[in-house]
Amino acid sequence: MKPFFPNQPADIEKRLLRAERGMARERAARIEAEAIAEQGLRRLYESQQRLMLLQRITDGANQTADIEQALKVAVEEICRHMDWAFGNALLLAPSGTDVVACDAWHASDPDTLFPFVEASRSLSFAAGIGLPGRVLTDVRPHWIDDVTVDDNFPRHDVAARCGLAAACAFPVMVGNEVAAVLEFFAGRLVTPDEDLLGIMGQIGTQLGRVIERDRARRALIHDALHDAMTGLPNRTSFMEEANLAFRSMRAGRTGNLAVMVVDLDGFKAINDSLGHQAGDALLIDVAARMKACLTNEAAILASGDTWRAMLARVGGDEFNILVEDASGPDAAISLAAAIHQCLAKPAHLVGNHVLCQASIGITFSQASYGDVEQMLRDADLAMYRAKASGRGRTLTFTEQLGTDVRHRRQIEEELRTAIAQHQFVLHFQPIVPLHDRDHVCGYEALIRWQHPIRGLVSPVDFIEIAEECGLILFIGDWVLREACAQAARWQREVAGGTAPFASINISPQQFLQPDFAGRVRAVLLETGVDPAMLRLEVTEGVAIRDASRTETILQEIRSWGVKTSLDDFGTGFSSLSYLQSLPFDALKIDRSFVSALGVNRKSEGIVRAIVDLARTMEMVVIAEGIETEEQEAFLKAMGCDMGQGYRYGRATPNIMFQQEA
Repeated sequence: MKPFFPNQPADIEKRLLRAERGMARERAARIEAEAIAEQGLRRLYESQQRLMLLQRITDGANQTADIEQALKVAVEEICRHMDWAFGNALLLAPSGTDVVACDAWHASDPDTLFPFVEASRSLSFAAGIGLPGRVLTDVRPHWIDDVTVDDNFPRHDVAARCGLAAACAFPVMVGNEVAAVLEFFAGRLVTPDEDLLGIMGQIGTQLGRVIERDRARRALIHDALHDAMTGLPNRTSFMEEANLAFRSMRAGRTGNLAVMVVDLDGFKAINDSLGHQAGDALLIDVAARMKACLTNEAAILASGDTWRAMLARVGGDEFNILVEDASGPDAAISLAAAIHQCLAKPAHLVGNHVLCQASIGITFSQASYGDVEQMLRDADLAMYRAKASGRGRTLTFTEQLGTDVRHRRQIEEELRTAIAQHQFVLHFQPIVPLHDRDHVCGYEALIRWQHPIRGLVSPVDFIEIAEECGLILFIGDWVLREACAQAARWQREVAGGTAPFASINISPQQFLQPDFAGRVRAVLLETGVDPAMLRLEVTEGVAIRDASRTETILQEIRSWGVKTSLDDFGTGFSSLSYLQSLPFDALKIDRSFVSALGVNRKSEGIVRAIVDLARTMEMVVIAEGIETEEQEAFLKAMGCDMGQGYRYGRATPNIMFQQEA
């Protein structure tokens, strides 16, 4: 057995070496552990910082309704957090093909970076061009190690002068669409990592929600201020702009102001005949034509006039136009003429070519107007007068027009009272056979208005107004009932003899009512009048408006024994093709031809032709407006059957027959 010597040098050295190696391993392990811990803490810290960055951007975005302000907050926070020298935001343009800088940027050293900032604030990039264009095309982040040597970086020269090198950009998404691009620049190399890409994606998502909210808000505002069908501003939008323009004009900041009211002629008939879908298509077409007319720079320059105009659809088939800074009254009138011209070409709707004209009323600013509402009111009055004068016309408001319209409106209100209080009376003008002028064969019922202040008012002064406002239906219904009741009294008064017939004028609106024949039938039963005692007078224009319907109605009425007359023949269409198919019993020659007998040889020829035509078609001929013996002789010689006019008596309110019996 060997003795043990613990202090032997060789053994001690070995032990020391082993101890040193163990300590080295422990030290290395400790250093590695510390490095891992430090890296983990650093990553944790960076993760926390990025989460805080995301939170700050989210809070900033939620605190503003302005998308550009939200983007500015995000750019500034990212630059400070990532130590970027410059950041810039670009929004998707309305075209959807470009991104455009929106002046939301941040620079760590504005003085040094001023040239690059100015070069970046108003740029736009098409898809694939520059750093933002690459993001727009690929829909993903892009990195550039050195922008100064990148061929697809239009700002590389100014970037080099400002000491910028590395750059990155990432998209802001709304759904699958790039809504914005954020770009950042540094003077050093920046190495992207997965965490950085992840946080950029989250920032893009948050900002995308802001843009989505902003779009929704703008859409709501747009819908509130625009017409859904045509896309034009609506009444609310028009009034806001018009009131602003009126105040600016009053303050002397802007020039002349004009308001135009445009109403389509015959739109209801198109809607009724072709359907609402065709009507909607016509409104869209008309709106597009007028909008193009207002913005036709070539035509404006050619006219020599200047203006700024706003077109709005304010309801139904009515449009308003605000004309600002017009060079003079002629500018608005020229614009109205241009609108008439642009509507002259027929529109193609559901297989039909439809011509739709417009009536236009114009009013110009003047000291007497206190607000835009008054201007619109007067332009509206002018438009209605233009419409009453015929289709496709323009009328400028004048004080005389205002006086006339106010008078007509007063008459309209008084007519409503007259209908409610039964202020109308019937007068009857005799109709005589020309071979026996002392015998009265019938009477034409003529309405009069027993006004409580003005006395007896002629129908000339109120019938046209009643027709325009629709009150003629109530008045015509009363005339029909009252005349039938009077004819029934005549029957009773001349019992055993031959009572005269009652000739009753039927208004166009009355005849065109869907239940007209039924209403006549009801009045016959209500009054008990013999149908053979009635002759209903229909004007030529109404008779041939819908010849097939007219024929059906006349045949039904005549089947009960009621006779019919074609009134005012020769003053309207005088279409023989229609006349031969319509079952009229009598034809009335208008007083304008009768009054010219013995004076105008052409009138004599026309009257002779009318009488011969009526004879051929086996119709009785009645001449209106006979006043002289010469006129009577002419008509009698021509073979006219009956006459009516002052020669045989004026219209009177009461016809009595007891004395004759």
